[in-house]
Amino acid sequence: MRPICVTMFTDPVTLAGDSSSTRGYALQSILDGNSVRSAPTAPVGLPEQLIIKHDISSRGGVPLARHLIRLNLAKTGVDHSGALLTASVYLTIEVPLDQAVTVAMLRDMRTQLNNFTTNANLDKILNNEP
Repeated sequence: MRPICVTMFTDPVTLAGDSSSTRGYALQSILDGNSVRSAPTAPVGLPEQLIIKHDISSRGGVPLARHLIRLNLAKTGVDHSGALLTASVYLTIEVPLDQAVTVAMLRDMRTQLNNFTTNANLDKILNNEP
């Protein structure tokens, strides 16, 4: 059973990035608890989107909640004859629906990954380091 949504994000959702890359993402649609938000300042035909999805599945017979946050950035290709290219960064959180896993544990795991993905480590990942 899907939990009932009791709160909503502010509109627009503001994401602060490196240097001056802060963006606002305005709500475009909500369907079944999933949302799509777009940056109104993005050039026409080159959308910047924030997508949030929730799903329930199972692993090994244990119910599993999956929460996905995806940031999409569209650009016109330089090396690919002006093709529309989309880059995406995902954050997926999978939680067994069992009291053994707490919100505090998930927050700590998120912090560990954020701390690991410094610019130097992200460069290594993008250069296919194992």
